[in-house]
Amino acid sequence: MATQTVEGSSRSGSRRTSVREFIETIE
Repeated sequence: MATQTVEGSSRSGSRRTSVREFIETIE
């Protein structure tokens, strides 16, 4: 998963971080 995150850090990195922060805020 770490490898995929680094490769998609430019495209999914920005979107994945937002989703992860959103989930942490709800929890």
